[in-house]
Amino acid sequence: MEPTTVVNNKRVNRMLVLAMGMLGMMTAGIGYAWSVMQPYVMEHYALDASAASVPFSINLGIFVIGSIFGGKLQGKMPINRVLLIGVVINAVGMFLSGLIPVSTPWLLTVTFGLVMGVGGGIVYNTMVAAMQKYFPDRLGMATGAILSTIGLSGFVISPLISFLLKNYNLTVMFAVIAAITLVIGLISCMFVKNPPAGYMQDYKPASTTKIQTTSKQYSPSEMVKTRYYYTMLISFFLAVPGFMLINPQFVVLSSERLITSAQALTAVMLAAVLQAAGRIIVPSISDKIGRKITLVTVFILSAATISGLVVAKGLLYPALFIALAFLYGGFLGTYPALSTDYFGTKNAGINYALVMVGFGMASVLCPVLVRAVRGTELGTPLSFAIAGGASLIGLLLMLSLKKPK
Repeated sequence: MEPTTVVNNKRVNRMLVLAMGMLGMMTAGIGYAWSVMQPYVMEHYALDASAASVPFSINLGIFVIGSIFGGKLQGKMPINRVLLIGVVINAVGMFLSGLIPVSTPWLLTVTFGLVMGVGGGIVYNTMVAAMQKYFPDRLGMATGAILSTIGLSGFVISPLISFLLKNYNLTVMFAVIAAITLVIGLISCMFVKNPPAGYMQDYKPASTTKIQTTSKQYSPSEMVKTRYYYTMLISFFLAVPGFMLINPQFVVLSSERLITSAQALTAVMLAAVLQAAGRIIVPSISDKIGRKITLVTVFILSAATISGLVVAKGLLYPALFIALAFLYGGFLGTYPALSTDYFGTKNAGINYALVMVGFGMASVLCPVLVRAVRGTELGTPLSFAIAGGASLIGLLLMLSLKKPK
């Protein structure tokens, strides 16, 4: 473990801050457990699968708006205060979701979709920006570590949610999870604060490092005028379909691809773990070999994996799916560090939130696309073709990305 350092007579144990940040980040990923909640929501409110998935789809889209809002707030108040706002909004949205009358199921779109989306987005963006301030020398590792927990949160909390739903009801489940979310978030707020003034302010990458960083601290208005921004935005958009178009169809195609339902379920669970692992392993590698070469490699491997999934049968089918989940996690963990390399740390929160718009757009579009092509003659092949094509175009964009000035 790194030793505690002292800056302006203030002790800084950044590994403790990172650990508490990872704990708090768990609260931003509770929405990913919606797949466990959805069957009970369908039964309680008499909804079909399509209607019951709307709150989660809205949550994904609004998450980006919450991230932008959190980035703006960071310029007006301390990080721990912004984090507290996000934690409270998220917990309130969760609690209110358990009070929705049977006659008005659309209100779940407001509480779970809008309110929790905003709260989770604020927590997400604030945590990422905070860790980048503490670890300017290890951006990829810190960002990946903090993002790995949001990927695991739904997986970790799902057994408790399942227990509460089987033994009680939606109201009790939402209330208990809201309380846990609030407590964990408040504990995290006590540790995740702005670094002391002057903390690592003179840090510059060594001349031997593969990391290229800007010497300019871009404001959001300056950033959106650069070609770098649009290259990142669009390539991030194209990084999403590779997993998001194939994931909903993985289990559906299991019998056709000669694997059992038990094998498919195991693969889904392993994919969740490997996606979280990808969020920390891939960006940590990027700290050593550079962001661009890392992302180029991940795009190439994604395209190759998707090509294999088109024809894979037997155990090769789940193995490739798990690999794709790992690569998808690598994308999510590396783009925040890439954004900071090019646009600086001063406005890292709001700047990355604007880059993340590409992710948000793709996250909303992909489920719509899957539903649109499902049942058509070219449904599955078309989804796979779009996923593979997106990876190839993303690869070309990443290759065109010039070094930061």
